[in-house]
Amino acid sequence: MSDIAVACGVSQATVSLVLNNAPGTRISPATREAVLVKAAEIGYTTVHRRTERRPMIAMLINDVTSSPHVAGLIDGVTEAANELGLMVSVMPTAGDSDTEQAALDYLTAMPVAGVIYARLITQQIHLPPRLNTLPTVLLNCYSADRTVSSVVPGDLVAGQTAALSLIKAGHRRIGYIGGEDTIEASRERLKGYRRALMMHDIAIDPSIIFKGGWTIKGGYDAFRQMMLLPEPPTAICCFCDRTAMGVYSAAAELGLTIPDDMSIIGFDNESYTADMVPPLTTLQLPHAEMGRYAVEHLAELLATPRTRPRPFKVKFECELIERRSVKLLDPAAEPVLSVGAKL
Repeated sequence: MSDIAVACGVSQATVSLVLNNAPGTRISPATREAVLVKAAEIGYTTVHRRTERRPMIAMLINDVTSSPHVAGLIDGVTEAANELGLMVSVMPTAGDSDTEQAALDYLTAMPVAGVIYARLITQQIHLPPRLNTLPTVLLNCYSADRTVSSVVPGDLVAGQTAALSLIKAGHRRIGYIGGEDTIEASRERLKGYRRALMMHDIAIDPSIIFKGGWTIKGGYDAFRQMMLLPEPPTAICCFCDRTAMGVYSAAAELGLTIPDDMSIIGFDNESYTADMVPPLTTLQLPHAEMGRYAVEHLAELLATPRTRPRPFKVKFECELIERRSVKLLDPAAEPVLSVGAKL
């Protein structure tokens, strides 16, 4: 190609584009003809390399419609797969056992290298027997027998982080609005909240701990009830950002200002939280990082098929996104909250 470029008075890149018939290039007909003639004259022929087929992995997930969090899981999986030379087939099962079984039957009948078995909400699962025949990594879920490696968020530490950040800001009476007990993340975050208070010898007051507040209405109702207490909290940890939205709404109705009268921390870092007034301090679920790690581990399993590494359960830290919904108090001062509106 260098000889052709010199003979035609063009760059080697131009020669390459012509000989490979690259689409969308702006090369004049005269230049294209000159390059082809010279190539034929010196006996140059292009080598058509065989395209290697990428190994295929499948991502089975029970839900892709009910939450924006699914994007992080899928993005992390696909980005890591592309970097590692793997193809991904995302297979939503809508939580239907028959659909999942059909998908697994299909996967075991075709040349699939491995499986990322995912759940939208962190939970314990019973591993489908078919997965015992395929290299598998569990994403945002784990099996009771711990026979397969899993990647999950560290919800307990996240709940602890949220409460500790409020304690560090000087708050000592910290409320908690959690989700349903059936949700593992809700149970774990509450444990973390309790642990943080115990670490600083702060009494745990059940009267300022509410459950079932994973919706906007749940946060609104729980906050209104907290404000009826003789000694309401000065800060609140919310199970999710929607809960925090409900708290914002109720506080505004009561004439309270965030964070001057009440400090709030949410969870999930939803897209709207940076635009709330004031912007909400929250925690970020590490779904993309979890997806990447799951694929990277699966690739290691595929690269060493004769070894059987010991399964593990990795918990990823949830990052605290600090904004302006938390007020720094004087730790030496006794926090006083004045509710200036009728309940």
